[in-house]
Amino acid sequence: MLTLIRSPWIERSADENRAAWERGWQQNLDEARASGFTPDALKPKYFRGNRFLRWQGDVLVCDNPQIEHDLFILARRLLFGSFLPGIHTIYEIGSGSCNNLWLLSELFPDARIIGLDWVAPAVQLATELGQATGRRIEGRQFDMLNPDPAFTLEPGAAVVTVHALEQLGAGHGALLDWLTASRPAVVLHYEPIVEFYDRANVLDYLALWYSERRRYLTGFWTELSVRRQAGRIEVLDARRPGLGGVYHEASVIAWKPSASGT
Repeated sequence: MLTLIRSPWIERSADENRAAWERGWQQNLDEARASGFTPDALKPKYFRGNRFLRWQGDVLVCDNPQIEHDLFILARRLLFGSFLPGIHTIYEIGSGSCNNLWLLSELFPDARIIGLDWVAPAVQLATELGQATGRRIEGRQFDMLNPDPAFTLEPGAAVVTVHALEQLGAGHGALLDWLTASRPAVVLHYEPIVEFYDRANVLDYLALWYSERRRYLTGFWTELSVRRQAGRIEVLDARRPGLGGVYHEASVIAWKPSASGT
């Protein structure tokens, strides 16, 4: 991990990031078309298989090289099942390979599931996935850095992000403004949150260093806390489950716009 963090190629520009995601989601789209849109073709390519797992500030070693992905499936089932029952329209921002859209459509078959992404292959994949399977899945273009104010959410909708916001770095203000103005019933994030790491823990310190070198999401929880203090939003949950891959791990934040906030 130290060798990776010190590597000069670990840093990428915003344009390089977008190009990398475009290539990755195009690969998922090609594989999905070839397989008839099976769930295996929707697995994100960043799950490469690893016997090591971050757990409660320590590292576990497992004989199953897919342990991280297996527990990722379980974690999402628990999160979606806890926060999204009764929601009739669910938007995922940064839908990418569409594996979350597939899982959401399984858990909530009567809900309308809309994948939002800023690269064309991901949008096309979501659209074709719905058409090929008959599920209520569709895709739409959406730029997280510059949300279109004319794009509005269905009343009572939920918004989900999973491993998607890291590419924003410190540029999450416009997205939070748009989300607050759109007034969804709930916003659920499962994202690496640097404020939740413990700098006194060597693994956490390495995760922080890694996130800094990659220019990943920073200041997100701090900004949400400012907005909560100002009465603009209500935080429903904010915690670190302590589960993740070797390099970093995701935390849970759920919130909604305040009834009186602006």
